Amino acid sequence: RAQIQMLRRTRPTNLEDLAVEVAIVRPGPIVGGAVNPYVRRREAQRRTEALGRRYEPPVDHPLLAEALSETLGVILYQDQVLQVCQALAGFTAGQAEALRRAMSRRRSRELMAGFWEEFRTGAAARGVPERVAERVFAQVIAFSEFGFPKSHAAAFGLLAYQSAWLRHYYPAEYTCALFNNQPMGFYSLDTLGRDAERNGIAVLLPDVNRSDVWCTVEREEGNGKGE
Repeated sequence: RAQIQMLRRTRPTNLEDLAVEVAIVRPGPIVGGAVNPYVRRREAQRRTEALGRRYEPPVDHPLLAEALSETLGVILYQDQVLQVCQALAGFTAGQAEALRRAMSRRRSRELMAGFWEEFRTGAAARGVPERVAERVFAQVIAFSEFGFPKSHAAAFGLLAYQSAWLRHYYPAEYTCALFNNQPMGFYSLDTLGRDAERNGIAVLLPDVNRSDVWCTVEREEGNGKGE
C-alpha cells in the first residue's frame, strides 16, 4: 500500500525513477527524513523542467552535490552512505565500510558515538559546520534501520515493471502463474483471486474431470476472455 501511494506522488517515468521508488519506501530513508523532501523536490523538478530550465536540488552542503545529485539531494541508497561519509568527512573507503557494517549489525551506541567523533572531526577539517555535520550524520545512521543498495533497487524496479506489463497485457496468464508459484509471502490466494475477478478474470474451483495438476488458463468461447 505504501508503494501504491508513493507511485501517485512521485510518478516515475523510467527505470531510474522506479529504482528510487523501490528504495524510498524503506525504513532507512523514512527514519532519515528523506521521503517528503524527495517528493517536494520531484514536484519542483517537474515544474522547473516544464519551463525548459534545469532543476538544481538543494543539499545540506555543497560537498554532497555530486554524491546526491541523482536522488535530488537526499540519501536513498545504501551506497550513498559510503559516498556521503567520504565526501563530507573525508572518510577513507575502509572507514566508510566499517561504519556501514556497524550499522547493518545494529552495534552499540558507544560504537556509533566513536564514528560520530571521526565524522565530526573529518567534516570540521573540510570546513563543514558542526550542526550540518550532525544533521547529515543522523541521516547516515538512519540506514541502520535498513535500506537498499542501488543495484538491489534497480533489479527490484525492473521486476516490478515487468510484472506490471504482464499483469496488464496477459492478466489471466499472470494470475495463473502466481497461483502456481505459491507460497510467495505477501498476498494470499484469496486476495489474488478477488483481484483477478475485479479485473474480469473468473477463478474456477477444481474440477475432477477437467482440472490439471497445476492451475491452467481457459478461454471462454467467442470472446477470448480468460478464466
